[in-house]
Amino acid sequence: MHIPPKSTTFAAYWKHGVVCVTPPLRRCLPMRKHLLHILLAALLLTACHTPRQDARRLQRTLLDRQQKALALTAQLQESLAGNSFDSVWNLTQNAEPGILFYVFDRQGMVYWSDNWLAGSEVILRRYDQWYYHQFSNAHCVCRWTRALPYNILTVIPVKYAYPIQTKELHNTFIAPFRASDRLQVLPPSAAVPKGEPFAVKDGDGRTLFAVSRPDTVPEYRQENLAESFSYKEVLGGNTYRDSARKMRIYTFMEIVLFSLVFILGIVGLVRNHGFRNMRLATKFLYISVALLLFVSVYVFFVSTMHVRRRHERQQEETLQRKTLYLQKALQDLYFWNLSLSERNAEGMNIDLRDLSYTYETDIHVYDMQGNLVGSSAPLLFEKGLISRHIAPEPFFSKKADMLLHERIGDLEYLAAYTGFYNGNYVQIGYIAVPLFLSSEEVEAEAENFLAKLLPPYLIVLLLAFLINFFFSRGLTQPLSELSERMRHFRIGQPGNRISYDRNDEMGQLVTRYNEMVEELERSSEKLARSEREGAWRTMARQIAHEINNPLTPMKLTIQQLQRARRMGDEERFNEYFDKSTTLLIEQIDNLSRIAQSFSQFAKMPEVVTSEVDIAQRLFSVISLFRQNSGQVPIRYIGAQEGVCALADSEQIGQVFNNLIKNALQAIEGREGGDIIVMLKQDGQTVEVSVSDNGCGIPPDIQDKVFRPNFTTKNTGMGLGLAISKNIVEGSAGTITFETSPSGTTFFVRLRCPV
Repeated sequence: MHIPPKSTTFAAYWKHGVVCVTPPLRRCLPMRKHLLHILLAALLLTACHTPRQDARRLQRTLLDRQQKALALTAQLQESLAGNSFDSVWNLTQNAEPGILFYVFDRQGMVYWSDNWLAGSEVILRRYDQWYYHQFSNAHCVCRWTRALPYNILTVIPVKYAYPIQTKELHNTFIAPFRASDRLQVLPPSAAVPKGEPFAVKDGDGRTLFAVSRPDTVPEYRQENLAESFSYKEVLGGNTYRDSARKMRIYTFMEIVLFSLVFILGIVGLVRNHGFRNMRLATKFLYISVALLLFVSVYVFFVSTMHVRRRHERQQEETLQRKTLYLQKALQDLYFWNLSLSERNAEGMNIDLRDLSYTYETDIHVYDMQGNLVGSSAPLLFEKGLISRHIAPEPFFSKKADMLLHERIGDLEYLAAYTGFYNGNYVQIGYIAVPLFLSSEEVEAEAENFLAKLLPPYLIVLLLAFLINFFFSRGLTQPLSELSERMRHFRIGQPGNRISYDRNDEMGQLVTRYNEMVEELERSSEKLARSEREGAWRTMARQIAHEINNPLTPMKLTIQQLQRARRMGDEERFNEYFDKSTTLLIEQIDNLSRIAQSFSQFAKMPEVVTSEVDIAQRLFSVISLFRQNSGQVPIRYIGAQEGVCALADSEQIGQVFNNLIKNALQAIEGREGGDIIVMLKQDGQTVEVSVSDNGCGIPPDIQDKVFRPNFTTKNTGMGLGLAISKNIVEGSAGTITFETSPSGTTFFVRLRCPV
């Protein structure tokens, strides 16, 4: 690089191809975002440790940044083509963070988007090609672009390169570049051979810089800037860690308390299998303690933030007052000056140093072109820690009075800017007054606040816990007693009522419970009486039904005898008389047995299984029903005798009576009624089916057919099929049915004797 002599003017620098660039410090991200970046960087560093991996990651990130920078540069060219510096300002202020722009004409630098870089010189090199350049405080990748009559320098900072490092000031990689801080960034001349993985290249494959890891770690050192008031915290370290010990103890106590309560809460949830299964008193306790903890944490953090913010506002107000005092003092000192230049820098430095001792702050003065002309701490600029150009916000926005957050590396500080006026109130420059927000003072304020706040907090939390514990137990004690009484509640036993003499919600609940107990006892007496009456009514219906079933065929038999007698056929009468009297005697015996069985506990007779000639019993029942009043034909298919099965010889005839009677009732009033009774033997099973061509059984009542007391007829008690089901199942058989709109068929299946 060709460097002209110190006396060379800016135009001579341009003539020799050298431009002095000291852009201002850019506005930084909030501290929380910065801490988040540090945590993410730590995670990445744990995954990638080798220089080769760091170099690959740096190259990928650099290629992405270069693409974004080229797109922004193209937009900047369009704005400069129209000489619209307002659009240039809006574009660069809203641009991607970490991409810097500097615009030059033949007179010098006319625009800078940031004053990130400091105290270095760059050469106007080949256009449209990326190259590496090290400024005084950063390693960067640069690119020149022509935008007649301007030249644009696009800069992508990669890593800080401050000449000194302290406990607070570190030469870390700049976001979004992340790698181990121990890695060194080397210029292309010191790069490893082509093709090695430690080289970082651009999109065209040219090596921009290389990274390597030295064997030794640089030691931190402190710079003695005795005349500096604002930057001692940066260069000499601070006592934050020492002053924060008590605060860490308070925070630890708070964390232990909350952790203990949280663990106890989790244990309670696990033991009770969730919040819903907890007792009401425990739920009250959980909710109240959770609300108290939430409010306490909220008030704690809000109060702490308020203390910090209040202290910061006080420091900002103090800084603004100092700036106004300094503005008036400098106006008096340079009352007759029409401009500021580097020729009076030495004398101005003396004046600024005197004022800095008076107001205990550092002072920087810039001319109307934004160049530094004087400072109370010139060593900062000589070492390249701070740019020699003013921040772009007060310079290009035409608003000289403002507060800005600026940075040296990752350390943030506050800078107040105002105009420098002479005696005629003509602006001849800018005044900048920096202030590092003292973390020591802020933490001391927070520490004092916590020392007063935490003890009452702990006492209040403990008292609230105890009060809630006893209050919840007293509140839910009547409920517990009510639950216990209900658990041991027995109708008719003494001690079911609860005594509670308070007229609150619990008292009303206890009163309703006692009224419910009295009403329940009265209702139980009525229910018992009703059940007894219902049982007798049900038994009476069953007796009537069982007696009525044999009476129907007996009536038909007698009517048939009367008809045969009137016909005068004595031989036929005698034959039918002998057969009928036998059947009548059987039915009368059945009635006697039913009456005797119902007299014993009003139950149906027990089923006594024996070998029965099913064919003979079935045919005899069919013979009785063939002479029915409706003249409905009953067709029989099967043997008349000789088919045996296991059943109750006395009750199986009643089953056939019920089925044939139901079939007759199903087709009552219908023309063309027909009943088919079929008997067949299939292996060890005898099946009797009774089919009718009635209207069938509706789907909504099919599951109720065998239910006692259920009937769809105007007459009858609904016990026939229920009794038949009991008789068949008592004989180890089954009774089922199939139905459709064209008729219904009942199937009785009995086992054959072995």
